[in-house]
Amino acid sequence: MEGLQSEVLELEFHKFSRGLESIQEEDFARILLRYTYLTKDEHEHYLERLRTRIRDVKGITFKDFKEFFIFLNNLDEFALALRIYTYADLPISEADFNRAVKACTGQLLDRHLIHVVFQLFDRDGDGKLSQQEFFSVMKDRLHRGAKALSGGQWENYKNCVKNEMK
Repeated sequence: MEGLQSEVLELEFHKFSRGLESIQEEDFARILLRYTYLTKDEHEHYLERLRTRIRDVKGITFKDFKEFFIFLNNLDEFALALRIYTYADLPISEADFNRAVKACTGQLLDRHLIHVVFQLFDRDGDGKLSQQEFFSVMKDRLHRGAKALSGGQWENYKNCVKNEMK
């Protein structure tokens, strides 16, 4: 399963990198927001927020991209680690975020990548993560839109796949 996930991530990355070593921060945001339940206006609001806040454009490498999505596979553990901050009524800084990631995955994420994520999900520009917004959008992303299928739609989809595999 890990190999398949890695291949899917690589395909997604290369679609936006156009043969380059990195993707632009806005493209990374587009990938993050893909498969979410955001309206078109909400989606554009996130991207505009990022455009106005990111001054140091240096791109996101595939290595950093892949590590972030490995981290997303541990989102439930990460949420548990951040509950400590929530109970203490403490805002989450970029450094706190990275410490919690390391506690869950054993590795630190690239500081620039974390900065991009914060600029995307920091509602009021105070440098602190809006946890509720971040977790709801990232959980949508993990489901890749499959959660939106009702029982009947899911059965229709499975039947269609079975028919195509015959």
